[in-house]
Amino acid sequence: MKYENLETALNYSFGSYTDHSTGEERYITVRSVRPIRWKIVGVAYPDEIVTTKRDLGEFLIWFLAVVLAFVVVISVFVSAKISKPIRRLEKSVKKVERGDFSSSVDVQGFVEVERVSHRFNLMVQRIRELMQQIIREQEAKRKSELDVLQAQINPHFLYNTLNSVIRLAESGRNEEVVKTITSLSKLFRISLSKGSHIITVREELEHVRNYLIIQNIRYKNKFRFTIDAEEQVLDCLTLKLILQPLVENAIVHGLEELYGPGMIRIEARRVEGNVQIMITDNGLGMSPEKLVSVLNGCPDSKRGSGVGVQNVQERIRLAYGQAYGLAFESEREEGTTVTVTLPVQLDTGPAERRLSS
Repeated sequence: MKYENLETALNYSFGSYTDHSTGEERYITVRSVRPIRWKIVGVAYPDEIVTTKRDLGEFLIWFLAVVLAFVVVISVFVSAKISKPIRRLEKSVKKVERGDFSSSVDVQGFVEVERVSHRFNLMVQRIRELMQQIIREQEAKRKSELDVLQAQINPHFLYNTLNSVIRLAESGRNEEVVKTITSLSKLFRISLSKGSHIITVREELEHVRNYLIIQNIRYKNKFRFTIDAEEQVLDCLTLKLILQPLVENAIVHGLEELYGPGMIRIEARRVEGNVQIMITDNGLGMSPEKLVSVLNGCPDSKRGSGVGVQNVQERIRLAYGQAYGLAFESEREEGTTVTVTLPVQLDTGPAERRLSS
C-alpha cells in the first residue's frame, strides 16, 4: 500500500520535487490556487509511471494497427473501384489493337473515367464509320475502274473486230465471218453478266475463249491456244474480265513479233486451297525491267497494254487481299507465264445465272 504523507508534501511550495522522506522515491507536484490559498498536491511513484507508460504504449500500438488495417482496406476498396473501369477500358483498347472494332466500354466509374470511356466509344464508332466509308469508296473505285477498262476495251476491240469481219466478208470467207460474229456476241453477253462484277471461272474461261477465237482470226491463225480446267474449279467465283487483259498482253508483247507459230496455254486448277489460273505463251518474253513496267501500269504507247495488267492486279488485291494477285515468270526468247491466284469461293447462286459454255 502506498502512503502519500501529505504533511511533508505541504511543506513544498509551487513546483515539482523528488521526495525520499519515507524511504521510498516519490514524485511530488504542487500547484496553488491563489484566491483561496489552497494547494493541489500530486504524488506519483516511479512504478506507477512505468505501468501507465507501458499500458499507454500497448494501447497506441493496437490503435495504430487497427487504424493501419482500416486504411489498407479502404485503400484497396477505393483502388479497385478506380482501377476496375480502367482495366475494362484497357481490355477494349487491346481488342481494338487486334482489329476488333465492335467492342465498346460500359461508361461507369469516376467522372474522369466516364469521360475517357465516352471519348473512347466515340473514337471506336468513328473508326468503324471511316472503315465502312473506305470500303464503300474502294468498291466504287473498283467498279469505276472496271467500267473505265471496259469503256476503253470494248469500242477499240469492237472496231478492230468489225473491220476484220468486213475484210473476211469481202474475201468470201463466210464461215469465219459467222464464227467471229458468234464469238463476239458470246463475249459481250458474258461481259454484261447482268451488271454483276462476279462471275464463275467457267464463264471467265468462256469469255477469254471467245476473245482468243476472234484474235486468232484477226491475226490470221498466227497462234494456237488451249484451255484446260479442272472440273472442281469451274463453279468457283472470280472477278470479271481478269483474263482478257493478260491474254491481250501475251499476244501484243509475246506473239505479235514472234517468227513462227505461237502458242497460248490456259490452265485452271486448285492448288493448296486456292484457285490458280496460268496463262503461258511461247513468245519473246520480257526483261525484268519490262515486267516491272507492266506491273506498274506504264503502258507502251506503241504496243498498248500495261494499264489492263495493273488494273487486274489492283482489283484482285482490293477484293481478296495482298496474298492474292498476279505472279510473272518470263525469260527472253523463252516465253512468259502469268499465274492468277484467287481464293476458293463456290457459286451458291441459282443455276440460271450461269451462262452456257
